[in-house]
Amino acid sequence: MRLMHQWTTTTYLTSVHRNALVFRDYAVTKALQHTYLLDILLAFTSLHSASLASSPTASHDHVAAALHYQNRSISELNEQVSLACISKESLDPVCLMTALHAVVALIASLIPATPGETLESVSKVLMRVRKYTMGMKEIVEEHSVWANSGELKQILGSPVVELVGEEGRAFTAEKLRALTDAILANMDLDDAATPFFRGTLEKLEKAYMDSDGHSVVPWLGTVEPEFFQKADMGQVPALVILACWGAINCILEDMWWMQYSGKRIVEELACQLEGCDSRWNDILDWCYQQVGLMAEISDRVRGNSGGGPGSGYVVLFGEHA
Repeated sequence: MRLMHQWTTTTYLTSVHRNALVFRDYAVTKALQHTYLLDILLAFTSLHSASLASSPTASHDHVAAALHYQNRSISELNEQVSLACISKESLDPVCLMTALHAVVALIASLIPATPGETLESVSKVLMRVRKYTMGMKEIVEEHSVWANSGELKQILGSPVVELVGEEGRAFTAEKLRALTDAILANMDLDDAATPFFRGTLEKLEKAYMDSDGHSVVPWLGTVEPEFFQKADMGQVPALVILACWGAINCILEDMWWMQYSGKRIVEELACQLEGCDSRWNDILDWCYQQVGLMAEISDRVRGNSGGGPGSGYVVLFGEHA
């Protein structure tokens, strides 16, 4: 009951781009009919509690509860639904469950479930989340007539945002281009991987433009698996691009799970990027600054020798944050 109260009073408010009230009420209605959706909803809400916990012990307890509900949800879905034979009635709850499962997988992988637990690499986590989101996309496309005619489209559809001039945005297309240009400028001209990363960055810009500057989350579903393999191998350009993606999510998204995961992604990657070539410092400083980690990482990693707070922002965009 406590988790359902939290869901209906606070968690739902910052969980989707739009139609939060529709999401709150429709998800509960369907959850009461399908236990696999109810349990993943409880897992999602438990992780919201974990993200707000004031102590590691409390956070661990919430994560443990979330994993319990998540595992039960998956088991119930396998028992109750055949993904090869989805009906009009089961489409919405299955898609909602899959979407929430992807978010739960993301957040749960970024919070230690037990003290001292070694977390999975960010690249592996995002590769798995990409797999879940691509699976849901296939389901929606296969049943597009049903998916486009009900509440599901209102909840999962692209956000409706008021068109504003570039000067009114916190993060403009011009700034994104300056960021991607800076990444490419730092790569070796004779590096055979440069064209690949250029394509990856072009997809990042496209995700931004397709959402009218509101989101870069869809980029995750457009990137080739090879990109995550490069990141998992420790290739610095791939790790830097992931850090930038996490930081941009923190700027653009007002959903609790994107704010939390964006910061944690940057934080985890900072450890992997410790000691990398100093030519990346300005870009990384900008990432750390966006998620509120600049002072902490500057002290811990560089001993205040990284140029100081704000230097990355000035170099990239010619202005102060």
